[in-house]
Amino acid sequence: MAKETVQAVRKAEASAEKLVKEALEKKEAVISEARKKADELLASLVDEAQKKADNDIKEAARRSKLILEEAEKEAKKEVQQLLEMAKTKEEEAINLVISNVV
Repeated sequence: MAKETVQAVRKAEASAEKLVKEALEKKEAVISEARKKADELLASLVDEAQKKADNDIKEAARRSKLILEEAEKEAKKEVQQLLEMAKTKEEEAINLVISNVV
């Protein structure tokens, strides 16, 4: 009977060791899979952030171009007004000189 008990204990110990080994292997597999998924998620998030940043830069460049074009139109308009004003002043100055001469 003692012999049977010892054999049963040894069998239980071997079974327990096997379960512990399987649990450790499973733990490593789960950790490895979790790391892989985390790396994939991180890469996906970085890629998505990069695409968004690129799009934001393109949009900013487009807006900047529109603002510059509008500023150029305004500047040309002001230059034209100044030229017209200068022409008017020139005519007034010529008339003044002529009136002073005569």
